[in-house]
Amino acid sequence: MKPAATAGRRCGRSMTAAIRLGCGRALAAAAFGAGAPAPDAVVAPDGTGQYTSLQEAISAAPMRTDPAGPRWVIRVKPGTYRERIYVQRERGHLLVQGEDAARTILTFDLHASLPGPDGRPIGTFRTPTVQVDGDGMIWENLTIANTAGPVGQAVALRADGDRLVFRHCRFAGWQDTVLLNRGRDYFDDCDIEGAVDFIFGGATAFFDHCRIRCLGDGYITAASTPKGQGPGFVFADGAITAAPGVKTYLGRPWREFAQTVFLRTAMAGAVRPEGWNNWDKPAAEQSAFYAEFESSGPGADPAARAPWSRQLDADQAAPLTPSGVLAGSDGWNPTGRLRIVLVGDSTVTDRSGWGRGFKRFLGGAVECTNTAAGGRSSKSFRDEGRWARALALHGDTYLIQFGHNDQPGKGPARETDPNTTFAANLARYVEEVRAIGAEPILVTPLTRRDFARDGSGRLADTLGPYAAAARRVAAEQHVALIDLHARSTELCERLGPAACAALNPRKADGTPDTTHLDAAGSVRFARLVVEGLRGLAPRLAPDLRADPAP
Repeated sequence: MKPAATAGRRCGRSMTAAIRLGCGRALAAAAFGAGAPAPDAVVAPDGTGQYTSLQEAISAAPMRTDPAGPRWVIRVKPGTYRERIYVQRERGHLLVQGEDAARTILTFDLHASLPGPDGRPIGTFRTPTVQVDGDGMIWENLTIANTAGPVGQAVALRADGDRLVFRHCRFAGWQDTVLLNRGRDYFDDCDIEGAVDFIFGGATAFFDHCRIRCLGDGYITAASTPKGQGPGFVFADGAITAAPGVKTYLGRPWREFAQTVFLRTAMAGAVRPEGWNNWDKPAAEQSAFYAEFESSGPGADPAARAPWSRQLDADQAAPLTPSGVLAGSDGWNPTGRLRIVLVGDSTVTDRSGWGRGFKRFLGGAVECTNTAAGGRSSKSFRDEGRWARALALHGDTYLIQFGHNDQPGKGPARETDPNTTFAANLARYVEEVRAIGAEPILVTPLTRRDFARDGSGRLADTLGPYAAAARRVAAEQHVALIDLHARSTELCERLGPAACAALNPRKADGTPDTTHLDAAGSVRFARLVVEGLRGLAPRLAPDLRADPAP
């Protein structure tokens, strides 16, 4: 866990109180260690830098938009900067870096009802404290606040740029705190507070280990996701807290195709049992996509949720990682982590394969997106468009395992011949991974745990021809191979029938399932994959754990 995240969870005050009282966090970058970039400009309220205003420093920065070029770095010293900030499109390639979000505060207090030069209310979109039109900007260790209070719409951040990153930042407001208007945004270890629709807009955004605090009765999100864009807002591995007595909805649809997902989120009792609100738009219940996966805490109540919302299963949640959500056509990777993409059938999935166990062996510098799907073969996975979507993730390493559904009897949409069509399919997968500059690794199919009836203690070999074909393709294509079929066969025959039976989940009719894996089996067989991978991928090896994380 990052030090900043740990310290942030210890701070029990609301963000507004933290701004007033200086409730600090030990941010990872606070000391600006040896790895921190040297600043090109320094902003300090006491005049010890080149500028006393952040807007002046931004306006003086060179016009850089090339993401491959050097980034202009602006260091912001602790202090309260009462000013409005605008970053034009021509100056997007910037890093604005504070020392400590609790003590480095950008604030203003415009709200929608204030009269403009024409005497009419200025409206929501003219209220932001910070507005970013430039692409590729990074903000770190800062508070961005609108302190207008409960007087209506008052935006702290308006994000119109693409590929925007916010790390260890705080966003303070009441209604409409954060407007994510377009593009892609990544929030890492951030705090966001408000009451009504305080995270809203049509952008695609991933909130990674972020903390959401509700100050008053209302709605956390109000997405306006354009039709077909998806997946809208994704919150992963964070927490929702609230002021005493507050009740909140997870979201309501600003526009009819709104999409919002919460993954593995700890929810306080302030979250209403129904979770989601239709904003008096019954038709939006059919078009909006509101979902959760493994919510926890007193506010997590799947049985009471609005019936038009969804509870995702492990396979549906697996692709919702930072790179899976934000990659786009350019393969954007805001985390800087190496990306592994898993491709295959149900024996690879997070729900019933070794995928979920595999993720427990990965360190923090590696991200894994599991695109495997039950019932798919090397043929149908491609024919259904799943392979195109997996390639679009622009992973660094692809682990590819098929065979179970390629066998005879699976129907013409899935069947392949191991010596011809199956081998050709695998070779094509390898070639297309290499074409995007990534590393392919073939994995022979996980064995079925069906023991021969002759008492020999040997497994009945049902997948041997497909394993042999994968080995042959690996040799011909000079591609790395993890021989999971051989490794899993050896393990099962060494354990014996009784021990292997303990790894079998149960089918709906109560009989043992010797193909798929329960939680213990997932870890047991994932270890075999990790052991094989460690010797094949040196750049991944430092982040492959010897033992699974809890």
